[in-house]
Amino acid sequence: MNSIGQTTQLPNYSCSENNVSIQFTLSSSSHSAWNQSSNCSLQQCNISLSSNNNCRSSSTPCFDYRTINNISYCAPGILCSILETCNNITQTCSSNSSVCVINSCCSSQALCLPLLATQTCERGWFYTGNMTNTRVAHTASVLSNGKILVSGGIGIGYNSAELYDPSTGTWTTTGNMTNARDLHTASVLSNGKVLVTGGWTGSGISNTAELYDLSTGSWAAISTMTTEREYHTASVLSNGKVLITGGSGNDYLNSAELYDPSAGTWTTTGNMSNARYSHTASVLRNGKVLVAGGESDGVNYLNTAELYDPSTGTWTSTSNMTNARYWHTASVLSNGKVLIAGGWNGSIIYDSAELYDPSTGIWITTGSMNNARQYHTSSVLSNGKVLVAGGYNNNGYLNSSELYDPSTGIWTTTGSMNNARQYHTASVLSNGKVLVTGGYNGDPSFINSAELY
Repeated sequence: MNSIGQTTQLPNYSCSENNVSIQFTLSSSSHSAWNQSSNCSLQQCNISLSSNNNCRSSSTPCFDYRTINNISYCAPGILCSILETCNNITQTCSSNSSVCVINSCCSSQALCLPLLATQTCERGWFYTGNMTNTRVAHTASVLSNGKILVSGGIGIGYNSAELYDPSTGTWTTTGNMTNARDLHTASVLSNGKVLVTGGWTGSGISNTAELYDLSTGSWAAISTMTTEREYHTASVLSNGKVLITGGSGNDYLNSAELYDPSAGTWTTTGNMSNARYSHTASVLRNGKVLVAGGESDGVNYLNTAELYDPSTGTWTSTSNMTNARYWHTASVLSNGKVLIAGGWNGSIIYDSAELYDPSTGIWITTGSMNNARQYHTSSVLSNGKVLVAGGYNNNGYLNSSELYDPSTGIWTTTGSMNNARQYHTASVLSNGKVLVTGGYNGDPSFINSAELY
């Protein structure tokens, strides 16, 4: 439903996003949640409020709307007179900005709930559709059409892949990869294809690579990397090439190589100063790549950092981090700085965080997280804050999450995930929400659930 220009009597709250305005009311008896009768199964939603939410008032009641597939959408009561009916046969809406719900109190007929309305209530974490397969150490890629491609990982369907559609909250299987793999990398190329490299195949570390074509839903093997790698990084450069760094093969690796999508070939490039495994790589605004931390030989953990210059193919050392760490996260902030958070140094799991300033080449400490964590995820939100979620520390597997505010350097706790998880993925969707998938928490060991923040 498009409600631009729609008016209602005595609205007591409203929301405007992306030049679209929806007005709601609970002052009338004819809204979508007005009659809690036996033929209306709406329950009030349990919502975690965000302190910076200027769209939803704390007094706004929200209700649980359900699709025919029992997918839950949380939204306020909406005037019945402005809700369109779904197609009786297909149970779909004419607009992809609405979803068909079957338990509105307006009518026994299914009605179209505008997705914009759900954004006024869906704050905090809530479940979305489960993946077809359980997955740990998999990859997740945001495609040009807004869908999320999840591939590989430990679990059922080792070479399988599936797609998440944010407009419906559902997963569909897509073509299987040529090779089973976990601990691999996935990179979205400028042509829209997804490059997957390396990883563990179940029988050994791989140097294979393949491309996913979203127009056909199929994978095609391409030329192999020069070196077998797992726990490596992949960075899409401003020139469209992909830089692969470090990882573990027959040994801990300091080598790096480039994939050229236009030629379909791999070439070696300059070696890093240090072998690195489970490090991070961040593409800076100036086009250089910052590599930080990692493990170097199974014994030593690194606080060193270095910069790759695509124009010369060489590495130069930059200043050291305050702490040696691996299994940390790195996030490029809107101000160009890089936030490093958490990780492990072989004996201590950190709650500390630090910032790299590319203009000075210097690291400075910033506020510490509320929880020490490793194997977590970090996501830069549309408001510039960084969401850190899950992971593991000495207290066990974590479902907690927290937000870093670059303007203050302070972390604040936010709602907890429904599942504790590590080795999961986090993807920022085009609608600003964050999709978390899979992972491991010991009970059950491998997870197929997904949730949205």
